[in-house]
Amino acid sequence: MLYSNENKNFPPPISVETVSTRVNKTGLWRFLTPVRKEKISPCRSHCPLESGIPRWMNKVKEGNWEEAWQIMREYNPFPAIIGYVCYQFCVEKCSRALYDEPIAIGEVEKEIGLWRHKNYEHKNSIPEREKSKKVVIVGSGPAGLSCAFYLNMLGVSVTILEKLPVAGGLLATGIPEYRLPRDILKKELEILKAEGIVIKTDYEVGKDDLPNLQDNFDAVLLAVGAQESKPLRIKGEDLSGVTGGVEFLRDLHLGKLKEVEGRVIVIGGGNAAVDAACAAKRNGAEEVTLLYRRGEEEMPAHPHEIKAAVEAGVNFIFQTVVEEIIGESKVQKVRAGKTALSCRGEEINVLAGTEFYLDCNLIIAAAGQESKLSEVAPSFPGEPLIFAAGDAVSGPSTVAGAIFSGREAALNLFSMLEHGKESNESFQIASPLNGKEEIVSFESLNSTLYSRQKRFDQPQEEAGRCFNCGLCSKCGVCWIFCPDLSVDGLSGDFEFLLDYCKGCGICVTECPTGVLTMEEVVSDEA
Repeated sequence: MLYSNENKNFPPPISVETVSTRVNKTGLWRFLTPVRKEKISPCRSHCPLESGIPRWMNKVKEGNWEEAWQIMREYNPFPAIIGYVCYQFCVEKCSRALYDEPIAIGEVEKEIGLWRHKNYEHKNSIPEREKSKKVVIVGSGPAGLSCAFYLNMLGVSVTILEKLPVAGGLLATGIPEYRLPRDILKKELEILKAEGIVIKTDYEVGKDDLPNLQDNFDAVLLAVGAQESKPLRIKGEDLSGVTGGVEFLRDLHLGKLKEVEGRVIVIGGGNAAVDAACAAKRNGAEEVTLLYRRGEEEMPAHPHEIKAAVEAGVNFIFQTVVEEIIGESKVQKVRAGKTALSCRGEEINVLAGTEFYLDCNLIIAAAGQESKLSEVAPSFPGEPLIFAAGDAVSGPSTVAGAIFSGREAALNLFSMLEHGKESNESFQIASPLNGKEEIVSFESLNSTLYSRQKRFDQPQEEAGRCFNCGLCSKCGVCWIFCPDLSVDGLSGDFEFLLDYCKGCGICVTECPTGVLTMEEVVSDEA
């Protein structure tokens, strides 16, 4: 029954006024507090460079290439090179792969490097006269070049000494041009020189040179790499026509070897072995056969490398070891045997009665590499102000791993040379992770806010597919879903207004990047 003035038994209406929810500070009700804590993305945790992928991906998404490069260089000064040669370990852990397709991280990284090449301008460098410390780097591979870049940016005078007639180390003489175009490396070297770094080629350093280098420089960094092939230690390996994998690729890239003829056998299962096999086939070899002592699934070479070799026409024979190289003054054939199944690290057992022979004109031994560090510095690391980095220390690694090692060396060198002083430059170098950081799980993301999409050809659009795992992207989702209006949406920073937050946790559930967590409120009286 409707109220009317005629009905005196029905109570009069109550006046209701709408007021802001912020009149009452309901934050006192809260026993859990939303906290924004940036975490480590899975892609970063799996990257040899520990690159802050979501950070620079976000800038590419915005079309801000300059800031993308400024962030990139904190982790990697050579994104164009890495974009070409890296095996994309990051992509293997990309959270987007669990939703539709992984981000083409390497392609976006490459575009940042190519943008830098196109837009490079020499600026903000420190004049040589103002550089108080001098460092000499022996070796111009990725570790040496990386360390040189960072030290130079921090205000240290850098000279690089390279024994070969070309700079770049493995980048110039070990990686085939179809994987790394030489104009990319050339541009990087030009930029380093333009920034004041001195690179001297045809300059071989031995142990007798160290005292002189120490007298003329404040520190010496040995980044000589692992540029020597390990011997096979079998009969006949001294015959003409037997060469190491590193040496074969070096001679090919330096023009000492013009063409490969006849039948070629490559011994080994790593990336260097597969690169050598591909290079031999691409440079005229009639037939190339790669022999590996274990099964295909145990090959240390990256699957992309193996696929490229198969496409190039390389034959693979697994579970096979070469026991003798046969020939009169020159290699003619090998005696080989089949092996029992084994995992890496286990002993190799040759099966009785499995002996067979293969004819060949050239044998490329690529069963491992070693460093000549001890020949340069036999007392290393006892000498003061002598450091080492890259494959010379770790053994054969990846280009990304070598660049990371050079970055670490620059941090350590600068700290010791300057005794903790801050650089005059407003320049940051990313410190290594300590292994205790929290990695964002796919389950903590709110991926339903994204539409399912396949990869885009355009890097800016592709970067837009990134979930920005563990990084607040200022998307405002927490502001949109908060029922208490306890997120400041006006500033653009979306800070929590804890006076009004009841701690319901909706913002954490809806956060698309997994950057929010709930923490228990600790009483002041506790």
